Amino acid sequence: MAFFSEHIMQRAERRALRFARRFRKNEDGATAIEFAFVALPFFALLFGIMELAVVFFINSALVQATSDAGRIIRVGNFQACGGADQFKALVCSNMSGLGNCWKNVRIDVVEGDSFKTIALPEIPPIEERDDTKTGDEAIPQTPNGVFNTNASGDTMVVRSVLYYRLALPPILTRLDNPPGSGSRRIVATTAFRNEPFPENGTCGADTRNQIADGTPS
Repeated sequence: MAFFSEHIMQRAERRALRFARRFRKNEDGATAIEFAFVALPFFALLFGIMELAVVFFINSALVQATSDAGRIIRVGNFQACGGADQFKALVCSNMSGLGNCWKNVRIDVVEGDSFKTIALPEIPPIEERDDTKTGDEAIPQTPNGVFNTNASGDTMVVRSVLYYRLALPPILTRLDNPPGSGSRRIVATTAFRNEPFPENGTCGADTRNQIADGTPS
C-alpha cells in the first residue's frame, strides 16, 4: 500500500515538474502582457501629441485672424464700422469652426504716439468654468478688452488672447498656462501704422458682412 502511495506521489511530482517547465517556456500572451505595461504611457503620449497639434493649429489660426483684422484697421476700412464688439466679431469671423470664439477671445486695440510708448493692458486670468451647466452655457463670457479710436497715421497694436480649454488633464501634457488653470492662453499680436485714408475712415460692404458672420446669433 505504501509502495503504491509513494509511486502515485512520484508520478504527480513528475507531472508537476513537466507542467512547470512547459509553463516557463510557454510565451503565449506575453505580447499582451507587455503591451499592458506600456499602454498607459503610449496613449498618454499619443493624445498629448494630438492636443499639442491642436494648440499649434489654433495658435496659427489666431495669428492669421488677428493679422487680417488688423489690416482692415490699417487701411481705414473699419473705423466707421463700430467699436470693440464689432472688431471682435471681425476676428471671430476668420476663426469660424474653431470653437466658441466669441466667449473665449479677448481683444485689445491700443493706439499710441509710437510703438515704444504703447502699453498694453494686463491680461486677466481665465474665469472658472461653471460645472453646473453643459455645453456653451458652461463657458464663462470672456470680457472684451480696450478699443481706442484711431485715425490716419496712428500707431496701433492689436492683441488677441484666446483661452483654449485643454481636453487632456494638464498633468499629462504640461500645456496649461497659467499652471493649474486647465487651459492654454494663446496670444497673437500685430503692430502697424495706419495708412493715409479719409477722415473717420469707411466701412466697406465686405467688412460689414464679416462682422455679421462673426457676431453670435
